[in-house]
Order: sequence, then structure tokens, then C-alpha cells
Amino acid sequence: MSTLLKKTLFIVGTFAAVLLAAFVLFSQNKQAADMQRQRQSFLDFFAATAKWIAFSVPLDKDVVALAVIDRITNHRRLILSGNTFLAFPRFSADGEHIFVVRGMQTAVGSELLSCTISDWSCRILTRAVEPILWPVEVRKGVVLYVGSDRPDDGRRRHYDFYLLDSPSQPIRLSAFELYNLNAINVFNDEIIFSTSGSVSPNDVLFPKPVPLARASSEIFMLHADFEQQRLIIPSRQLEPLYVIDGFSTLPTTSDDGLNVAFLNRRITENKDRYNLVIAKIVKQLNSSDSRF
Repeated sequence: MSTLLKKTLFIVGTFAAVLLAAFVLFSQNKQAADMQRQRQSFLDFFAATAKWIAFSVPLDKDVVALAVIDRITNHRRLILSGNTFLAFPRFSADGEHIFVVRGMQTAVGSELLSCTISDWSCRILTRAVEPILWPVEVRKGVVLYVGSDRPDDGRRRHYDFYLLDSPSQPIRLSAFELYNLNAINVFNDEIIFSTSGSVSPNDVLFPKPVPLARASSEIFMLHADFEQQRLIIPSRQLEPLYVIDGFSTLPTTSDDGLNVAFLNRRITENKDRYNLVIAKIVKQLNSSDSRF
């Protein structure tokens, strides 16, 4: 073999090795970036009581476990359910059960589970082809959650309130067709939640978002009659709550229904600043409300 050919083969081999190393490094960095994004997407899936803490923990791109911590004994447990994700944990009022959504990253459909904490036995409350989100107990045996629908005409998926009074089938409580519907909370017969509005051109209940406003909020409140399985719709447009400097979203109410904590984002010196704000819950009453 000539010296020139040997040099050529050496250069080609070295170049191939460098390309392979670069590809491996790129793949590793991409996987790490994908995992980081996935972990960030599950940061909101957190629940706590005086005794328990529960939150979602992504283990890889397909599996998301549920971490449960006993705040009194410091006993910790990691709950897995095969090749699925466990998300949106929420404790029951008696602290004996936890509601959680189970699904698969690579498959259609999700399930709403109710799990007994003492022995971690779970039962399926309902299944849906489209995502189930943000379950919360209204009273024993009754759960309010966010359901979704994707129209046949190809429009984007939209979201509404659904009520499950076991063992009956879920009831759709609204036809708002919201862009998003997050962080729903129930106290007495009131629902506090966050949304950026409706996709429906006929909607008059929710104000249009103003993304460049110095002070804005996507936190709203609606009244409900859960005994009659109805929402009570005001005769006027809803007003966002907690409109302070920055952008307010993702409310969480205290168990006694007196206080709310929410996320507020402000831009200072071209940097996002996030604050946790705690405030009194504002009651909104309107004598001319109508039932949905």
C-alpha cells in the first residue's frame, strides 16, 4: 500500500471518528435537553397537605413516576405504573386517597385513577381518548376535572369542565372551548382556575388576552351548583382576578377557601422574574347570574 493511500485512509478514518464522536455528543446533549424540557413540563404537577407531598418525576422520555413523601415520618415512596406517566396528583379531602392521571407518551388516551394511600390500591374512575387534566375532589365520590376535545374539522384541541359523579358517566359542564384550562380549585361551590380564553368566535364570557399589558391575569372564578351539576354563568363578562404588575397565573387555594397562592411573572431588566404571591380570595357575586 502506498504511503499516500495510507495517509488518505488515516485522514478518512480520523474524520469518521470525529464525526461519530460529534454525533454521539450531539445525541447525548439532545437527550439531556429533552429530559430537561420534560422535567420542566412536569413542574406544575405537585400537591401537598399537612401530612403528604406528591409530585411527578420523569425517569426517561416515556416513564414518569409519582414521588410521595410523608411529611411527618419522612417516609418516601416512588410509584410507577409500567411504561406510563403519572401526573396531576391531588389529595382527597380526607387525605386517604390521591387522584392521579395515567397515560402514555406514545399512545392516545388517559385514565383518571383514585388510589388508596395506605396500600396503594388504585381503581380507574374514567377513561378518555383525549387528555384528562387537573382533577379535584368536589365532595366524596365527586370529581371535577379538565377534559378536552379535538374537533373533526382539524381545529386545535380545546378544553372544558367535566364532572364525574361515580359510578355514572362524566358530564360536560361547559362548552367554553378554551385555549387552555389549568390549575382548577374548588371551595364550597366556587371554582377558581386559570385560562387564556376561548377559541370560539362566539364567546363573550372570557375577555381577550392582552399579552403586552403591564399588568394582566388569567385567573378567574365561576360559581357552580354541584348538586344540580350546573355552572352558574354571570350575565356579564368575567373579570380576571389579581391583576397586578406582571402576569398572574396557576392559582392554588387553601383548604379553608380563604387564601390563594399564584405565580406572578414580571420582566425586570429584560429578565423574567417569578414570584409566589399569596392573597385573600376575592368573592365575586352577581344577583343576575344564570345557570348553564
